[in-house]
Amino acid sequence: MTISRRHFFEAAVAAGVVGTTLSQGAFAKPKNPIPPQKISPKRRVLIQSSSRYHNSGYLDFAGEQYEKLFEGQKPDILFVPYAKVAGTYDDYEKQVQDAFKPFGHKIVSIHHFKDPQQAVREAKAIAVGGGNTWALVTRMYEAGIIELIRERVNAGVPYCGWSAGGNVACPTLRTTNDMPIAEPPSFNTFGFIPFQTNPHFISGGTQGLNNETREDRLEEFLWYNKDEEVIGLPEGTALFVTGEFDCEVIGPKDSEALYWFRQADKGMTLERIALGTKFDVRKIVPGGKL
Repeated sequence: MTISRRHFFEAAVAAGVVGTTLSQGAFAKPKNPIPPQKISPKRRVLIQSSSRYHNSGYLDFAGEQYEKLFEGQKPDILFVPYAKVAGTYDDYEKQVQDAFKPFGHKIVSIHHFKDPQQAVREAKAIAVGGGNTWALVTRMYEAGIIELIRERVNAGVPYCGWSAGGNVACPTLRTTNDMPIAEPPSFNTFGFIPFQTNPHFISGGTQGLNNETREDRLEEFLWYNKDEEVIGLPEGTALFVTGEFDCEVIGPKDSEALYWFRQADKGMTLERIALGTKFDVRKIVPGGKL
């Protein structure tokens, strides 16, 4: 007999075992993990922390990252604006068009297509913008394009995503910074990498405020998910993934090293991953070494 999560929770309350069951992370994992897919050696994925770096304009610091992603080619890019909440898709599209114009790319937003799934099937390259991750994932599920984008990118269609669009390259959205203003049918996202990232990572709290730091929140994640680790991506940095397992840390020359939050007996420990480091994505696991 299959028991639903709700009925299991109600039964746990009745039995007085909620404290022991939930504290061990019984519901931490997605109910339906992403199924494995064949990955092309031609796969190219750019996972960007942010759309700005220090005092830069919108994406104007990232030209070298896009040259690397597209190998000097200038394909038209299908843009997914679904993370935009306060504003219109048309305005967001125009902002991204202006940003990519100096790099030689034509941007067309998916919201212009009557059939978004067909737009994904025909795309030569795909970009997913930042905004609210919860709205982004919900809308992608509603459009029926999550599986399609995963398939096309794993087959070799170049992908770039910044902020929320970078977060959804992970197996799930669980390490987003955003408020859950929408409820997607699943936390599962693209899973282009086998670990979670935290975009816009800033170490420490706000001076004068007794608020949680980003480290506090990630430590909670690691306490609750004992078999996972998290990479914090500071502003401007990116992970460039090629093929099935190869990854390189890229970004402006003065970029911060990445923050690798690791499992420990009590809470977590921290390692840093310098700009230019190349590694196998399978190494970002408890006990892994680059």
